[in-house]
Amino acid sequence: MAADERATVAALDAARAVFRTQIEANQGRVIDMAGDSVLAVFETATGAVSAALAIQTELNAPVADVPEDRRMRFRIGIHLGDVIEKGDGTIYGDGVNIAARLEALAEPGGIATSESIRTAVKGKVDAGFEDRGEQKFKNIAEPVRSFHVRFRPEGDRHETPVEEHRTSKSTSELGVPTVAVLPFRFIGNAGEQEYIAGALTESIGSALTHFREYKIVEGADAQDATYALSGTLQLAGSRIRIGPQLSTTDGSRKLWSVKFDRELADVFELQDEISAIVAAYLGEAIWQETARALARKTKDDFSALDWCYHAMEHIHRLTKEDFIEAKKALEIALRMSPELLYAKFALAFVLVLELSWGLASDVDSYRTDALALTEELLRKDPANANTHRLASRLYALLDRHAESLTHSERAVALNPYDGDVIVTHALALNLVGRCDEAIGWVEKALRYNPQPPAYYRQLLMSFQFWAGDPVAALESLRRVGGALIPTLHYVAIAVLQLNGAHEEAGSRIKAMLETQPDSCVESVKRLFASYAAHLKVDVLLDALRDAGLPERGAG
Repeated sequence: MAADERATVAALDAARAVFRTQIEANQGRVIDMAGDSVLAVFETATGAVSAALAIQTELNAPVADVPEDRRMRFRIGIHLGDVIEKGDGTIYGDGVNIAARLEALAEPGGIATSESIRTAVKGKVDAGFEDRGEQKFKNIAEPVRSFHVRFRPEGDRHETPVEEHRTSKSTSELGVPTVAVLPFRFIGNAGEQEYIAGALTESIGSALTHFREYKIVEGADAQDATYALSGTLQLAGSRIRIGPQLSTTDGSRKLWSVKFDRELADVFELQDEISAIVAAYLGEAIWQETARALARKTKDDFSALDWCYHAMEHIHRLTKEDFIEAKKALEIALRMSPELLYAKFALAFVLVLELSWGLASDVDSYRTDALALTEELLRKDPANANTHRLASRLYALLDRHAESLTHSERAVALNPYDGDVIVTHALALNLVGRCDEAIGWVEKALRYNPQPPAYYRQLLMSFQFWAGDPVAALESLRRVGGALIPTLHYVAIAVLQLNGAHEEAGSRIKAMLETQPDSCVESVKRLFASYAAHLKVDVLLDALRDAGLPERGAG
């Protein structure tokens, strides 16, 4: 047996021992331990939740320094309901089935429960419960409201567990979509290369578990998945054609299919690249399906999570007016569910964007609110890459660049396949003067997402400018799509001016002053103040002066 296989078996045996010890210590009884699954029954709901908390705390603690792809983390589902026990000790019934479905909804290293459990243990355990809305499970007649269990930090162990408010309307939140990753297969005889199909399937499945927008399911749960991801492979000499596709599980509707032709020179690099590309396409397809589901609802029927999705639609448009609408939607979401972390993340992110683009009506207040939300997310959701992405953006604005870089590095470690995470790391690098490295990272994000948001290439243009390469920056500027990020209007004008496109630069200055008469060199200097320690802001200001930007505003 290979060394890594022996290590896996040893780790699984150790985990089983933890499960058995904690189950028995909390008035529970192990029914079955087949493979990497555990089935147990408890005398009390409190005992079940206490055991689950103890198990996850013990199993998650030792893996902090273990690479993500080598960690062994378990999902736990808990339900309070009737079961039937056979003479041989096995159990069955809806109670077992619901617990199994809840387990599939849990995060790796997390716990999901039904409402009956949350009600039974209210005020009795050191944990909070985040409402995930009603879920419809196959072969279960009535919807089941699910909750994500939030662990208490050590300093908060004696606080009253947080109980989420529920909307007075009998609406259900959109469930997190589930994706079954089916085996990729070769068309024709692959010979010695046959292993690539299994390796690629496993690599893609592993990569997708890093995302919170959906959950990856396998085995018996795959038949209940929202979507099915499959693919074909074809060989031609040293080249391989990969054709992933996403469809509804029943095969009635294909959501997307693409083809990639690549060299087989480095199989590991190929796996990483294709996994990231598939993740990008998958996220976009699921987002479009979510938008369609929202369009079929009236706002009177929106749940807290629906309002979050509605806010994200506005945030993606990247305009001042849409940021305002997004905040209105998120205020409603937080009134309905004050502890919904997704709403807090989205609100903090809007505040950071407004601060970054000079749109904050009260800078000190915006900073205070964004910092409070971010620090709360870091306490309650530290294993989420987006939490650290947010922290990196905010700390950069607060001139805490070392912390910004630390959090961007942590975000990449948690999800190295997310283009937005990669670009945030590039931003952090650029702000400490490591511009060439920043360019490399954003180019990686562009490779990983064949249909990237417009701001990826806009940032590449900016990084090339700060790196002292206005020629490359101009080439990127000519390829930029969509409206420029407000702060990058100034960089674009400087790039044009430095490349001798004086008339175009002057025309952009004139157009800017018509809509923003207070724009001036002094205001730009204030806007880029946090850049000055590591970047050549004077080069930017001199180019803007030469292009015709006044030293002071009209006022």
